[in-house]
Amino acid sequence: MFNMMKRIEVWGDSVLKGIIYDETRQKYKRLEQNGVLESMSELGLDIKNNTKFGMTAPKAKKLMLSALEKGTDAELALIEFGGNDCDFKWAEVAEAPDAEHQPNTTLDVFKACITDMVQSLRKHGITPVLMNLPPIHSQKYFNWISRGLNADAILKWLGDKELIYRHHECYSLTVMNLAKSLNCDLIDVRQPFLMKRDYDHYLCEDGIHPNERGHAIINEALSGYARSKLLVQAQ
Repeated sequence: MFNMMKRIEVWGDSVLKGIIYDETRQKYKRLEQNGVLESMSELGLDIKNNTKFGMTAPKAKKLMLSALEKGTDAELALIEFGGNDCDFKWAEVAEAPDAEHQPNTTLDVFKACITDMVQSLRKHGITPVLMNLPPIHSQKYFNWISRGLNADAILKWLGDKELIYRHHECYSLTVMNLAKSLNCDLIDVRQPFLMKRDYDHYLCEDGIHPNERGHAIINEALSGYARSKLLVQAQ
């Protein structure tokens, strides 16, 4: 017999929503089966899914604070953001490659938002858990963002395509550092991807969304955490 969390709320973007890119139909869709959150539910965990495609940390913070004020019976909240926060408005970059451009959420604002979410959850008696980011693939993502745009202009602004990876990694590292400084559990999904020599085969055509194989990696990491930390054998 197991004792378990009564309710887990998940705050995140398309990664934990289970969004993949269907190359045949050329559009985004949700995994039809074996989604990460569905798999956690199969362990007997009560999951409330607050994830949303395109969600950023500042938007999520407002929604979370509003939800907390209304009241919740959640005991734990999983937080996963950064992929949309670190992104740029690539059409504007292509139009003005010599100008200065800011990401959707600057790193300082991102750090402050995650910190505020963690502290707000704790004030309401909810345990926050952070998740870092699956890696991005620079070449794939560059090809994706430059479709229909001036790719040379975007590359001029970037300097080199690998800046895409490094910039994205800064947000993942920020999450990891916050987990340490704020004394939160961290679910590391990034390392299992990077341990794959061909990790790009675990990402969709767009180079940022995990595909079915990638979601299996995330699934294993989250299920492992749930079994070790959330399902406690009754004495």
